[in-house]
Formats: sequence, C-alpha cells, structure tokens
Amino acid sequence: MESWRTEEAVDSLEISLKNRRSIALTVVCILTWVGCGIRFTLDLIAFNNVYLTKTFVDTDKYNGIWFLLNWFIFPVLCTVGAIFMFRLKRWGFWIYCLGQIPPVVFSVYTVVTITKNLGSGMFFGLLWNCLSIAFVVVYAVEMNKLSRKPVSTDF
Repeated sequence: MESWRTEEAVDSLEISLKNRRSIALTVVCILTWVGCGIRFTLDLIAFNNVYLTKTFVDTDKYNGIWFLLNWFIFPVLCTVGAIFMFRLKRWGFWIYCLGQIPPVVFSVYTVVTITKNLGSGMFFGLLWNCLSIAFVVVYAVEMNKLSRKPVSTDF
C-alpha cells in the first residue's frame, strides 16, 4: 500500500498553499482570545462591584481614562489584532502591539515609581508582564507567515 503524503497530493492537484498559518501562530491566537475573554469577563464582574465603582468615582479624570483604556480598550485591541493575525494579516500585529505594549510600559513605570529603585523595580515590572512580552515576541517571530498586502478590511 502506498503511503499518503499531503505535499504530494497538493502538488498533484496543483494547489498552492502560499499562506499557511503555523501551529504556533494558531495556538497563540487562540490563547490570546481565551485570555482576553477571561479578562473581559472578570473586568465586567469587577466593574459591577459597588465598592470598586465608588473608588473610581472620586478620582481624577486621568485615572478614569486609564481605567477605561486598561480594562476595555486594550483587551479589545488585542482580540482584534489576534483575529487579523489569524487571518494572516500583518497589520494585526501592530494592532495587537497597540493593545499590549502600553499596559506593560505603564505597569513597569508604576512599579518603578512605587519602589523608587530602577533596578529591582524594572525587574519586578518586567516579571509581572513576562507573559505579555512573550506573546509579543512569538507574534513578532511569526510575522514572516503574515501577508504583506496593503491595509484593507477584507476578511
């Protein structure tokens, strides 16, 4: 009996598989969707918390804007970026970075200002965000699998 090989079958049918999504890209996109879904759900539960809502009512407007960005806008940007990268659109990576990098920078800044020590503050700030940084690195490594077509909204 002849062994079945996918590459030979594709070659015999003359079908080109020019943009194949790698397994790593698929796994990271799915993990991004799951993580953003869990975060968004937990944020909605926390937003319904009366004590938390009272805490943010009495703060200045910049804290309220950061609260809105960090809890709602950034996870949505990460989800949309992962959707476009799953569809092999290169500009999805930049959307994902818009949703991932500002919270990392802000949390490092917050830890550094709280500890007043750049060395240990920077270490713990980056340690806290190592999963976010790892996802950005994996997406950056997988960018060669994404298409270089001009920006469009076609799916």
